[in-house]
Amino acid sequence: MRLRALFISLLTICSLNYAEADNLGFSKYNPLKVGLDLDYAPLEYVDKDGLPQGLDVELTQKLLKRMDVPYTYSPNNWENISGDVINGRVDLAMMVYSPYRKTIVNYSRAVFRLYYQVVYRTDDAGVFDMRNLQGREIAYMASRPITDTLQHAGAVLHVVRDLPQALKELSGGKYDAVICFRYQARYHIHHLELDNLTADDLALTPREYCYVSTNRDLIRAIDRELVKMEKSGIIDDIYGDYITHLGNFHIPSWVWYTLAALVLAFLVVVVVLQRNGSRKLKREMERAQRSERLKGVFLANISHALRTPLNAIIGFSDVLRSSGEGLISYADQQELLGHINNNGQQLLYFINELLQLSDIEGNGLQFQRVDTDIREVVDGYCKELQSNLHEGVELRVEPPAKPITATLDPNLLRQVSMHLLSNAIRHTRQGSITISYEKRKNGLYLSVADTGDGLPEKLKNNIFTLLHDENTFVQDENPGLGLSICKAIIDACHGTISVESEQGHGSTFWFWIPCQVKE
Repeated sequence: MRLRALFISLLTICSLNYAEADNLGFSKYNPLKVGLDLDYAPLEYVDKDGLPQGLDVELTQKLLKRMDVPYTYSPNNWENISGDVINGRVDLAMMVYSPYRKTIVNYSRAVFRLYYQVVYRTDDAGVFDMRNLQGREIAYMASRPITDTLQHAGAVLHVVRDLPQALKELSGGKYDAVICFRYQARYHIHHLELDNLTADDLALTPREYCYVSTNRDLIRAIDRELVKMEKSGIIDDIYGDYITHLGNFHIPSWVWYTLAALVLAFLVVVVVLQRNGSRKLKREMERAQRSERLKGVFLANISHALRTPLNAIIGFSDVLRSSGEGLISYADQQELLGHINNNGQQLLYFINELLQLSDIEGNGLQFQRVDTDIREVVDGYCKELQSNLHEGVELRVEPPAKPITATLDPNLLRQVSMHLLSNAIRHTRQGSITISYEKRKNGLYLSVADTGDGLPEKLKNNIFTLLHDENTFVQDENPGLGLSICKAIIDACHGTISVESEQGHGSTFWFWIPCQVKE
């Protein structure tokens, strides 16, 4: 009987795997087409026999085998790969994440991060950082962020298509420096035996290296599999020597202390969540099951939320560290330290939001309901936030025909309303913001409508539970936990909260809570 049950389980697993491949629309008669760079060693390239080689090829083979998706390779030049993806000539490729293409293609979670280096001749006595490139001849492969940075620094730009050739020309004296990714510098200097070249790290924001496709379902399936492969160490085994252990990059000890403190703070949050959940056995069981299912997604998305301020802290501290005595003014030092402090405050704010959310979900809310004049408190909110409006934006109140008084907790009403108003102010640069309220269905209905940016389509359905959605990986901008806190409060009041939005045409956030309302 055990053998029979095992055989049935194996058949079920196989059928599920085939079903996933069928649902994605690929088969041995219609294999997935993978774009391959002809010369992007050591990540991907074609050897002398015309066979695909490289670390990306190894990862993709293991990934698609686990997904049971048949595939073929479609080699092309580096500059044409993005066009192949955008125009549908290939189904999948690996590329650096670009915010300029995010509206026309779908990116997976980051496989790893790429750091920039400047390569120069060892006999060059110059100092190569972002403050000392005026008039220097710098070669690089086309990249809008690098172009903007070099133009601002006053460098003479040379966009190249063949990085190995550019490094050879640098060795021969044609350029002053070449900017490329760290693994490229290491690989080509060694394999081309360019002994007169050396490389240093640059304080530029690292780039995320991802799978990219116009097929959203394919990217979502890849994201789920990448989480499993990352947990099992497969990605580190493939890329570790080239990505994790490159060069002698040194991070100051105080940065390590800061990171250790953040890790400790995060562990404290986890402990608080566990302690609050243990107060009732039934609630503990429900949250434990939910935590087991979403633990990987939650930690992955938390890392995205922390990445931006951490990158800024490390980047600006690198600028301070790499600047020799007298090369950076006191005023510039204070400005950089201010950026480090501001991003540290963002991290602290995010952790406080986590603690607040855990307190709401763990302890519940103790309501202190009193009769509240809604017009009076709403007018107070508007006066308090008036100075935060962008120039030319109007903040107005549309009360009902008759004044109303509601029996509710004014502190919770303020917390939700003020967050929705602050959110609207932040995203509205022209037009108006309107707050309205009325008695509806034995409760209070309040809405905040703006003429601002609106919500991207992918955030509409999960904006209130962003960090717990397994299909959402934050890549460039994190709305924080404020809306999740609002939803937790409204849920505790047995109410409803939602949003109606169209990207580029504004948003209307609203909530309804049951309470006694007098007109």
